[in-house]
Amino acid sequence: MGWLRLAFLMYVGLTIIYFVTGIYSRSVRREKLEKEWDTDPAREGLTVQERSAFIEAGMVQYDKGLKKRLLWLIYIVPTIGFLVTIYFVNWH
Repeated sequence: MGWLRLAFLMYVGLTIIYFVTGIYSRSVRREKLEKEWDTDPAREGLTVQERSAFIEAGMVQYDKGLKKRLLWLIYIVPTIGFLVTIYFVNWH
């Protein structure tokens, strides 16, 4: 029964790490899009609404991309390690 408590606490911690990492990753991507817009001289005369549309389009593309899906490794890798450890401790 102790391993269930450990697994529960592990998933609580991993969930916190997942959300914090997701927020940080989105923040970094948004900042990169903002810098890309600001450094492009061809976009100097465009409006704030066009800038917002550009950033939101980039964020939609980010949400569908590989980096967003790779965040699930935060759950997968420790789970595999946990199960392998339980297996070797109990059956070898």
